[in-house]
Amino acid sequence: LLNDPEGVVAGKAGLRAYFQKGLTAFPELRFTLIEVLWGQQSVVLYYENQRGTHTAEYMELSPQGQVTRVVANYSR
Repeated sequence: LLNDPEGVVAGKAGLRAYFQKGLTAFPELRFTLIEVLWGQQSVVLYYENQRGTHTAEYMELSPQGQVTRVVANYSR
């Protein structure tokens, strides 16, 4: 969405811009949570969007519980 060839969203301002652009492009955007999977220093959110496609987002957590890295995988 942000046209960054590295696919990186950094900082609060970058995250805000990412979500603003996404909600503008897809105003009907909706998510249905299917499952949450926990690891030692990670969490995976598995959900379905308004079009019926599935996404799994793997999030690495710092010792303070902050998300430090996200990898999203999408169905077709």
